[in-house]
Amino acid sequence: MKIALLNYSGNVGKTTLARDLLKFRLQEYELITIESSNADGKEELIIRGEDRDKLYTELLLADDVILDIGSSNLESFFKSSKKESEIISNINIFIVPTTPELKQQQDTIKTIKDLLENNVNANQIHIIANQVVFDTYTTVTDTFSDLIAVTNALNINFNFKYAIERHDLYKNGQILAEMLSEEDYRAKMEEAKTHGDKRNARILANKYIRQKKIRKLNEHYQMIFDNVINSREKNYE
Repeated sequence: MKIALLNYSGNVGKTTLARDLLKFRLQEYELITIESSNADGKEELIIRGEDRDKLYTELLLADDVILDIGSSNLESFFKSSKKESEIISNINIFIVPTTPELKQQQDTIKTIKDLLENNVNANQIHIIANQVVFDTYTTVTDTFSDLIAVTNALNINFNFKYAIERHDLYKNGQILAEMLSEEDYRAKMEEAKTHGDKRNARILANKYIRQKKIRKLNEHYQMIFDNVINSREKNYE
């Protein structure tokens, strides 16, 4: 299976989701980054969007691929796909992360329309709302009203059950595999309290709280993953 993450906007979470939503659960898959900048050395293979032959070759050779398509290379990717339609027809699932900002939503709509123009089926496209703030002042349906209208009209997968709430768990630059820990911070905190070590107990309490948040995020990622993969299986029954 081949899965692509893409959006004309940057900073919507494509690379994070490629690694922590997909690669973390699909260890045997090759992670290919289509990008001309912002590479951080963690990629398995980097291809420029205009390098049509190299991209086509990799898609033909590899059975299981995760494509992280950078926003600055997306236009080149679509141009390459129009010249060689088998590039995009080889991809099974398209994940389009988006954020609440208006520009990002407009770019998401453009991404959807360009996918459809390249003969991608609507049921292959999954929109994932990222960095969402859930509060009592503005509902998510109000925030994403224009995008909701488009996805409903085009029958695109977009469900706020799978929205990712804004958080700061990645502030230290780690990926999910590096952050997950089986350390029993609560037991260590209780031990520190018993010994009257308030300072260390506070540090361990903060680690325990962060650990719970990371596990909760991973559980949410798993729910999103199951939905995306299961939807493909249903479409091919």
